[in-house]
Amino acid sequence: MEIAYRLIYSVGIFFVMMLPGIIMKKCRLSTDGFGKALSNLVLYIAQPALILRSYLRSFDSKILINILYVFILSVIAHVIFTVAAMLCFKKSPDRLRRMLRFSTIFANAAFMGMPLIEAVLGAEFLIYASIYNITFNGWLWTVGVYICTAHRDIDGDGISDGDHLRKNDGISPLKVILHPAMLSAAIGLVCFFLSLDPGSDYTVLPVYSRFTVEVLDGLKALVAPLSMVVLGLRLADIDFRGFFKQIDLYVCIVLRHIALPALVFLVMKLASLFLDLDANVVMTVLIMASAPVATSATMFAEMYDCDAAYVSKVVVVSTVLAIITMPLIALLPLI
Repeated sequence: MEIAYRLIYSVGIFFVMMLPGIIMKKCRLSTDGFGKALSNLVLYIAQPALILRSYLRSFDSKILINILYVFILSVIAHVIFTVAAMLCFKKSPDRLRRMLRFSTIFANAAFMGMPLIEAVLGAEFLIYASIYNITFNGWLWTVGVYICTAHRDIDGDGISDGDHLRKNDGISPLKVILHPAMLSAAIGLVCFFLSLDPGSDYTVLPVYSRFTVEVLDGLKALVAPLSMVVLGLRLADIDFRGFFKQIDLYVCIVLRHIALPALVFLVMKLASLFLDLDANVVMTVLIMASAPVATSATMFAEMYDCDAAYVSKVVVVSTVLAIITMPLIALLPLI
């Protein structure tokens, strides 16, 4: 129960962190590009620092085994979400259907999941969260791009216009490899295998180890507050009139927040009968899988001419609902 309480407390703090963004937007203290600049700061600086810092520890074979388990479980989780999403929303308009499926599959694992892991379980478990994030980014730039681009109905006549015959612009192994989260995780794994633990007697850079760690600690502390400020900026800018009348929204929310995370937990419960799954590994995957809709949904909607205005509302509603649903899902291992 303690984990659930900590999760409720942490999500509540995150919710309050949105208020500065709302206030700044309503009081016209931010420019149109301010939110994007903050997002870039998190994506390219703060989040890589958070990931890299989690790997600066002594090598441990048990951690390595857990990393392998998390990777396998994260792939299984994404397969479950993808299959469910592709089976749903078949009657929705093309542009809307794509983003509903995207929103169902992709969670805000990096901007919200990882800071929550640190707050609830501790910084030492961020190494597992970063592995989940590797799967997320690989899935995002392959399956995510495919969902947004394949068999597009450009003119809305219900007929595929042959866009799938064109090159799927955006599906690129290079984009996956060069993603900041992927690069920082790769560098971090090297540090982990070399046992670059700043707290140990031996380190390759004994003079700069403390300095480096303090820099990384300062930068990684920006992830949660800046992510929530960005969300507050978006929340203040959205008109929700008529939004809640669409049934597909509720299907997406139930799948994203409750049904599919619960199914992922059942799979892990079954796997634990045959594998020695650490309880914190299970909780890490569960928290990451139950995170709200990814903020990247809005970016992809804009990139691939889908319904960006609609998906922005989905992201905001999903994040607010996560205050209730994530602690409930976190209770599953305690049942």
